[in-house]
Amino acid sequence: MWLSCEVHGDVTTVSVAGEVDLSNAHLLAELLENVAGVRAPLVVVHLAEVTFFGAHGTEALVRARRLLRERGGRLVLCRPSRVVRRVLDVTGTLPGFEIVTRLPPDGVDQRPARPVAPGGAGVVELSGS
Repeated sequence: MWLSCEVHGDVTTVSVAGEVDLSNAHLLAELLENVAGVRAPLVVVHLAEVTFFGAHGTEALVRARRLLRERGGRLVLCRPSRVVRRVLDVTGTLPGFEIVTRLPPDGVDQRPARPVAPGGAGVVELSGS
C-alpha cells in the first residue's frame, strides 16, 4: 500500500494506492485518525488506485467519517476503485459516504457533496459550474 497526505488550507487530501489488507490497514487507520484529530473541515480520500480493499480498510474509513463528523468535519471519497465500491456496497456502508468523481481545481466546492444513492450508480460529480 502507498499513502500520501497533503494539506491545502481547510482541505486535507489523503491518497491511497495498492492493496489495503489486514497487514497494513492500520497504517491507513492511523493516518486518517491523525488527520481527523486535528482541525480538518474537509478530508478527501482518493481511492482510484486501490487494487484490493479488505474489511479493515472499510473500518478505517467508517471510523474516520465518525471522528470527523463529531468534530464538525466531512470525509469525502474521491473516485473509489471498483474494488473499493464493491466492498463498501457488500458491507452496507457505501450509502453513508459522500463520493465524488472529481473536485474543482481549488479543491473545495461551495455546494456540499451528496451521499451516494443506495443501490444506484449515484456517484456525485462536483464541478465548478
